[in-house]
Amino acid sequence: MAIPPPRLAPEDVRTELLRLRQGPALGHPGAVTALSDQLRALLLARQPPLSHAASETTRLVAALRRAIDALSPHERHYAAADFNLLPEHSWPTLTERQESLARVLVCSAKTVRRHAGQALDTLALLISDGSYLTERPLSADDAPAPATLAPTDGAVRFFGITGTANVHVVCSTLPKGADRQRPAEPLYARYAGFADLDALFYVRVRLAQAFPAAIIRDFYPGEYYNADPDCLIVLGAPHRNAVYAEFGPHLPCRFTPPPDAAITFPGHGDVRLAPSWAPEGELLADLTVITRLTLDQGTTVVLLGGCLTLGVLGAAKCLLNGERGQRNTAYLGDLAPVGDLIAVTATRKIGGITDTPDLTSAEPLLLLTRDSAGGFTTRLDNTARYGSR
Repeated sequence: MAIPPPRLAPEDVRTELLRLRQGPALGHPGAVTALSDQLRALLLARQPPLSHAASETTRLVAALRRAIDALSPHERHYAAADFNLLPEHSWPTLTERQESLARVLVCSAKTVRRHAGQALDTLALLISDGSYLTERPLSADDAPAPATLAPTDGAVRFFGITGTANVHVVCSTLPKGADRQRPAEPLYARYAGFADLDALFYVRVRLAQAFPAAIIRDFYPGEYYNADPDCLIVLGAPHRNAVYAEFGPHLPCRFTPPPDAAITFPGHGDVRLAPSWAPEGELLADLTVITRLTLDQGTTVVLLGGCLTLGVLGAAKCLLNGERGQRNTAYLGDLAPVGDLIAVTATRKIGGITDTPDLTSAEPLLLLTRDSAGGFTTRLDNTARYGSR
């Protein structure tokens, strides 16, 4: 005999949701464990099992997301920002998230708080009576959800992302002197200051598709703080990303910034590789540098680098581009199942299209690996192949 779920009045649900949306909210999924036993039981009783291995925290977060998705498009936007589900408004406090949304909507924070309060009332009612479980018709404002790609063992092993992992992406910034908007400007766009923007968007979208339960946030180097994520992904190169530069002393490679862009390996035969240019000055290929480091605390650090921005996008596509990305992560995982690695390959630009390297058909130009106790050693050296082009 099925046991009916407990009953909770809308005002009781609202009180708990008020507490939940403070601080990082669902940006840290573990916050749901502070909900009362009654509300947790109510949410879990109505949430279909995700898998036999899904934890209670994962199921609670999924139930709350489902309830928020059932709101009207207008109210859903405010609730999603409040509960830290929108990457563009992902801040550690509710006040910062609401102020961020107010800047984008070009209205006062007071107006945002009023609409958010109305959305919270509706959300509490939906959860209380279970009406969010019924199918709702799509409206013109609804956008189709991105396709979900099942993560392969190779991708999980390479990035160290499982379940509701915290993933931080730190992207490079535009050089000093570049025109950059200020937050006070009415048409301010936060992403205007990022340098390797194509790679950032590509990484965010592909990770969201492959790891839908993961919490993914992006940062400027100057605003990033050590928060011990499960996976830290750093985009760019040391000269335009200070977080990348912090790992420089631990790596055997050195980047030379433009106009003499190149990458050198002083302790490994003094190998020097540089982008390839056509006689008329068009960029033909850039160097893609993929570095994976595993810290003692368990954090996986993935550096996606390039001499120029083409190489950075190539690194992102190499690891995350559908079946080819699956093959590449499996290939690298087989060559270096444990320990750290640095793989260098070339990313070509053909007719304005960034090609995706396939490491299973063309080995990396250079592959260095190391275990936890030693330094990097050269596993593959095909640099002569690049130099003969």
